[in-house]
Amino acid sequence: MNTEYVVRLDGDFGSERIGVKAARLAALAGEGIRVPEGFALTAAAYREFVRETRLDPLIAQWIRRFRAGCDLVVAAAEIRSAFRDAPMPPAIAEEILTAYGELGGDGTDVAVRCSPVDGADGVQDEVFLHLRTGADVVAACRRCFASLFGTVAVGNREAMGLDHLEAVMPVTVQTMVRADLGASGTARGESTFVRIRATWGLGEPPAGDADLYSVHPGGRPLIVRHRGAKLTKVVYADPRGTRTVPTTYDERMALVLTDDELQQIAAWSVAADQHFRRPMALEWAKDGVTGSLFVVEVRPWAVPTVTIAARGRSAAVPWHG
Repeated sequence: MNTEYVVRLDGDFGSERIGVKAARLAALAGEGIRVPEGFALTAAAYREFVRETRLDPLIAQWIRRFRAGCDLVVAAAEIRSAFRDAPMPPAIAEEILTAYGELGGDGTDVAVRCSPVDGADGVQDEVFLHLRTGADVVAACRRCFASLFGTVAVGNREAMGLDHLEAVMPVTVQTMVRADLGASGTARGESTFVRIRATWGLGEPPAGDADLYSVHPGGRPLIVRHRGAKLTKVVYADPRGTRTVPTTYDERMALVLTDDELQQIAAWSVAADQHFRRPMALEWAKDGVTGSLFVVEVRPWAVPTVTIAARGRSAAVPWHG
């Protein structure tokens, strides 16, 4: 469903409407790259929530108190508390529940994430995992709205002279990828190669511990493999957190990705660079239940620069993405 308040992640909607992270994923989905199925709650939904619940005067009041000497932590906490206590307007809640129903409804695991329009104000990237009911999804969306008034975010907007009442917070809802039972990693183009890191479980793999692959995509692909130690992995922990556990001997000895999977990720990396017309870093995940690969985040990255020190010496700035 694509409405004023909810849009599916399958096209080019623009970051002003659904936030930077969601807009990038939606654009890649429109290019045929596999991203977790889901939807975005738009900036218009946030504005309607604030209008319907009459939060504007309360926000303005606490900002005035802060400027008059009230502790920033206290002022920001009071605003967040008001957001969390306010009911979701029925029209927005209905659209959230309808979109969640299209993903499978109650019993379907989803993740709810903030999708800031501009990360410059330091909004905390709230993530709520393993939500399995429509009520929990609606509540998590409301908590994402509230995160717009984290202490750091409020302080940064004040320092930059930005209007707190003009700030918005879109939200992304996507089906869970069971990378805890599979694998995850990063990919980015580097000259004619795509460099891929991979590890078992969740999250971005640490340098030096993960498998490292260099893939030259094309009709006759060239793949260079380096097996990492992979001593630990991150898995989901009840009820909604994560924990680090040791890997098994077989996991440490095995390579995480097959050649076909490496070529798929490399092709996605090239397609992302071409779509955004600049080098991009991908975060990917492999579902351990279905075996499917997904791109779960895409962001720009700076190409390593070479500086000339003296008498022909040069040094490359390493990538830490």
